[in-house]
Amino acid sequence: MHTRCPTRPMRLLAAAGLGLFMSLLVGCAGQGIDQSRYTLPDETQNVKVAGDFKGSVSLAAPRMASYLKDDGIVMQLDDIRIHQASNYLWAEPLDRQLQERMRQHLGQALPNADVLRRGQSGEPSTPALHVQLDVDRFQGRDDGMAVVGGQWRIRDDDDRTLSRESFEIERPLEDDGYPALVRALGAAWGTLGDRLANTLVEVGDAAKK
Repeated sequence: MHTRCPTRPMRLLAAAGLGLFMSLLVGCAGQGIDQSRYTLPDETQNVKVAGDFKGSVSLAAPRMASYLKDDGIVMQLDDIRIHQASNYLWAEPLDRQLQERMRQHLGQALPNADVLRRGQSGEPSTPALHVQLDVDRFQGRDDGMAVVGGQWRIRDDDDRTLSRESFEIERPLEDDGYPALVRALGAAWGTLGDRLANTLVEVGDAAKK
């Protein structure tokens, strides 16, 4: 038996992925060593309306895996190792950015809903739904993908769980470098917003019955 070498297209794909990964890992050496700070992009311009939800949504700050709580943007080296950038950082705490981007996204997708941060006062409306997001992964990967993973829980005012679902969203980077990674992560978070908005409509409809 002879071990077959990868075909030429596969070798090219692997080389491209490795080149992209290495350019991220070294922090885009051509740009120098000055620190750069990033905010997630605004992905609300093209958000589609999910449905006619007229209740309220209380959105808690996401609970982050411990390695995502520092400022450095994370790259996943393989199945067990991660690298946290020292010069490519989030401009403000990631959980705060994720909460605000999701609040904006849900506000666009559910235009008749009252979407609030947890603890923020607003007009009481029914159904009143509470959303908790747990984020286990929010990082680049060595094959040129941005990965967002975790789970959500939607509950009512009586703390009954109405929906609990795991999510894993991957988006390819359109270019090399940390700016492309941040944009891909933002797009993946927007995809999660679409899914969550659709589920809130379904749960809200069921709560009315």
